[in-house]
Amino acid sequence: MKESLRKRILKGRDREPEDLRRRKSRKIKKRLFSLKEFEKAQTILFYYSKGSEVETKEMMEEVLRKGKRVLLPKVREREIYLGEIKDLEKDVEKGSFGILEPKETPKKATPKGIDLVILPGIAFDLKGKRIGYGLGYYDRFLKRFPKKVSLVALAYDFQIVNSLHGERHDRRVGKVITETRILQPQRR
Repeated sequence: MKESLRKRILKGRDREPEDLRRRKSRKIKKRLFSLKEFEKAQTILFYYSKGSEVETKEMMEEVLRKGKRVLLPKVREREIYLGEIKDLEKDVEKGSFGILEPKETPKKATPKGIDLVILPGIAFDLKGKRIGYGLGYYDRFLKRFPKKVSLVALAYDFQIVNSLHGERHDRRVGKVITETRILQPQRR
């Protein structure tokens, strides 16, 4: 079931015209930047979008212009490491899975100093559960973060489903931002 949902949503996301995804991404950016968690955050962990994901490059450029710190993940040996990005052209290179990652050898990921985590994903439900790409990197990584660190996912409306099966130990997202709403999952 998880795999068929993953395929269906990815197929739908890939079918959307690029200009429509770009317009939706700008609306999502506006909603993200309106969050008080975002305004207060000085260090933000982003993901560098690839393919049909919600576009993050423009977001990170503006965050850097605002004088905030941007961190990006780098996958090595089945672990996530983090590197600071000051220039989105010079400080990144293609890494695991063709995703742009920090060039410099990053430090093993710890939540210390991170105020806000921006997460990718394929599907999210109304209780904050997420389905990623199936390799579990983020699931293992997010267990290290204290509850006070805000986890915000970026998605298109059609990536939101009523319910997903998840493991009890999976960390749920605090908010999911789409082009039309900011979803604050209920934890019943």
